Order: sequence, then C-alpha cells, then structure tokens
Amino acid sequence: MISTTTLRRAGALAVLSIVVVLAGCASSANREAMTPTSIASSKKLPYSLSVKTGGGNETNPLWSSDISNEDLAAAIEKTVTQSALFKEVVKGKSGDYELSVSIVKLTKPTFGAAFTVDMEAGWSLIKTSDKSVAMRQVIKSTYTGGAFDSLVGTTRLRMSVEGAARNNIKQGLEAIAALNL
Repeated sequence: MISTTTLRRAGALAVLSIVVVLAGCASSANREAMTPTSIASSKKLPYSLSVKTGGGNETNPLWSSDISNEDLAAAIEKTVTQSALFKEVVKGKSGDYELSVSIVKLTKPTFGAAFTVDMEAGWSLIKTSDKSVAMRQVIKSTYTGGAFDSLVGTTRLRMSVEGAARNNIKQGLEAIAALNL
C-alpha cells in the first residue's frame, strides 16, 4: 500500500520536473535573429566602415539570455553589408568611419507570459581621418514576444532580447542613413 506522503512526494517531483523542462536553460541571443532584414533607406555611402561594440555580456545559462559584444557586432556588420549602406565593412580602425555601439541598458522581465525587453544603446559614428563626430545618439528600442512564440520561457525571453536588438540596429542604421556624410 502506498502512503499519502509518498504520493505527495511523487506529485511534487512530477511538478518540479515539468517546471524544469519548461524553464530550460538560457541561451545567448543569436546574431542571425538580431539582424534586421532591411532598413528604411536605399542610400549607398561610398565609404568603408569599421564596427566596435561594448556593454554586452555573455549569457549565464542558469540566468537569462544576453547579448555578447561579438554577436552584436556581427549582426550590425551583416546588416550594413546586406543594405549596402556603406561601401564595405573593414576590421580594425582602417575604415573611413568607425561605428561604436555600446549597450547601456537591457531590461528583461524575470517571468511572465509575454516578455517585453527594452534596450538602450549609445551609437557613435566617427570620421577616422579627422576624428570628427558625425553622429552621437542614444537609441532606445523595445520588443514584446508573445506568449505563444514558444512554450519554453527562456526561449521566449531570448526571442524578445533578439527582437529588441534587431529594432535597435534598424533604428541606429536608419539614423546614420539620414545623415549627410
């Protein structure tokens, strides 16, 4: 005969197992998912661009999704290349312009059905030859992932982080496209 205490423990273990499976481990924001498919400009600048990023963090699998500096730089570089906003993307400081993007704030919820993530990044575009500032602007973006985007909460949060970064990159590059360089 099974005691009531044993049944309660088995029930609690089953509930805990379901929570662990649904929670999953956090994964970092994917650079492909952070890349906007297009920007609202057909401008083609005849200059080369180098990109550097800061303020990002590596994802702690036991906590929540985050954006690494390398993945943010790769997403920006890919967007610039796909849009042909600049003639080319170069490594180091050998470009005509240097773009610095630093994540200042990344606000994420800890739990919920729909996740809204807010991102704030400082964008700075410097002309390399004379170190003049072509643009210095704080770009704020947000993205809300739906409750049905994924059953797994950590995946929904990662998708919301990627959406906020994607919107930030799109807004930043559209601001650059509006400049007269």
